[in-house]
Amino acid sequence: MASRTVVVTGGSSGIGAAAVAAFEAAGDEVVVVDRQEPSGAAAFVLCDLSDPRSIDAAAVQLPDRIDVLVNCAGVSGLAPIPTVMAVNFYGLRRLTEALVARISDGGCVVSVASTSGWFWRDHLDEVGAVISARTDEETASVIDRFVPDGYTAYARSKEAVVVWSAVAAQEHLGRVRFNSVSPGPIETPLLADFYEAMGNAELDPLTTRSGGRNGRPEEIAAVVRFLASTDAHWINGTDVPVDHGAEMAEFLAARGVIPALENA
Repeated sequence: MASRTVVVTGGSSGIGAAAVAAFEAAGDEVVVVDRQEPSGAAAFVLCDLSDPRSIDAAAVQLPDRIDVLVNCAGVSGLAPIPTVMAVNFYGLRRLTEALVARISDGGCVVSVASTSGWFWRDHLDEVGAVISARTDEETASVIDRFVPDGYTAYARSKEAVVVWSAVAAQEHLGRVRFNSVSPGPIETPLLADFYEAMGNAELDPLTTRSGGRNGRPEEIAAVVRFLASTDAHWINGTDVPVDHGAEMAEFLAARGVIPALENA
């Protein structure tokens, strides 16, 4: 396969850094978009996804032709609510929309969501309101109505990534594919923040269900790279949970289909 131009947000650490390594290993040219410079040799563009002006400035610096955009940047629910919503969804959307015309025919966008977005179907009205908001006033109103705390902000922002990716897939059908990846708990520098924000009572059962360990960044990066490959050309508008089946198992247990965990 010929070398491609791949832009990775949040590529300086965690899943983003693992994605950068995976694409570079495949011979692709990678540009990292982040608040901090990566330790490797990848090209770098400074960007704060919570700041629209920073996003617009970064977009100008990115290549005229892009083959793959990977949206990995994100923050936990411990950040201020507007920051969670901005970085995890609104900033992601703004940068993607600024770049989508430059993405080559047959190219793709892969956005990292979360299994915290698992219940988007139950919250579709709220998620629809999040996605519909465009102006500062509209986003502030949505947050005030539907996002009471950091826990909810994280879930709604990731639900929005899942649903918006499906919507965008239809808007750009036949030219650019859009998919999302939803990891469960992953061993990254942010994991401690997630435990603080969500609690052991929520996360420990997922670790148990996934075989007694959390995922590794390279395991998520492998799925991201697959979705960006020609082998995945018939996968579009889809969210792929990557958690060793943990969220599905908890969902089924809650409905009595399989046994609940002991001491849960």
